Amino acid sequence: MDNTKKMIDTAVAAMQDKKGENIVSLHVGEVSAICDDFVIVSGSSHSQVDALLDGVEEAMGRAGFRLREREGSSAGGWILLDYNDVVIHIFLREMREFYDLEHTWRDVPHITY
Repeated sequence: MDNTKKMIDTAVAAMQDKKGENIVSLHVGEVSAICDDFVIVSGSSHSQVDALLDGVEEAMGRAGFRLREREGSSAGGWILLDYNDVVIHIFLREMREFYDLEHTWRDVPHITY
């Protein structure tokens, strides 16, 4: 299994464990220099967004993936975790609808979990 797939699988499993909603990965590497993939998840409350954040960071750390940068907060409704090849977006449901990254990146391959 390649490293990027392992990162995605690790993040998705942690999100599923914390009952994350509408989990999707977008392969943006062909059209963007930002990273290879986005993984996006929604939480229904600020506390669930915090739980998703904690679960993802813990699982990724255990798997040996180093967090490069974290931006945002549950209070703001959007947290971004940058793991170089994979960028994880944890949204409060309303903020995800507002920013609608899936529409912005609608032409890239995606997987729904």
